[in-house]
Amino acid sequence: LYFRDFFGLSLKTAGLVAALYGGMNIFARSLGGFLSDKFGMRWGLKGRVKFLMVALLAEGILLMLFSRVTILPLAIGSMIAFAISVQMSEGATFSIVPFINPKALGSVAGIVGSGGNVGAILAGFLLREEGVSWPDALFILGLIVCVLAFVAGAVRFSHEAEAAVAAEIDKTHALPEALP
Repeated sequence: LYFRDFFGLSLKTAGLVAALYGGMNIFARSLGGFLSDKFGMRWGLKGRVKFLMVALLAEGILLMLFSRVTILPLAIGSMIAFAISVQMSEGATFSIVPFINPKALGSVAGIVGSGGNVGAILAGFLLREEGVSWPDALFILGLIVCVLAFVAGAVRFSHEAEAAVAAEIDKTHALPEALP
């Protein structure tokens, strides 16, 4: 609807453009998890958290940018960049989930997954608010995501959890013993 209302596209064309957003799922969520793993290998759980913070911050900034673009090709490009950052943030989030409480992995994954639904519902209320234009609502959501990026960046793990992950990384990357 945004592309139809603000750029005058037909509903069919607007739907095709908006489908590009979902198409980023094909690779970007995995890319976020992969990069989070790389940060985790180098800096442990702190690295995973920092990568999540950076991905979320990029997401918020790109959403604010998208909300202000008035030229269609730039809007499409900024929407794609935003979509990639959203999916990378999701991959990074779920790369941290196993370390929250390994004994309750399913419960933690369910709670984290439902959190996205709660956010979507709350965003829907903002988008329907009288007197708030779609661009302004998207800009506000971008600001909220930026603030939440710093909240996510404040997540800390116990020294024991950090040490356990460091030991696992060392064990995984140890050189195999020479064969007799």
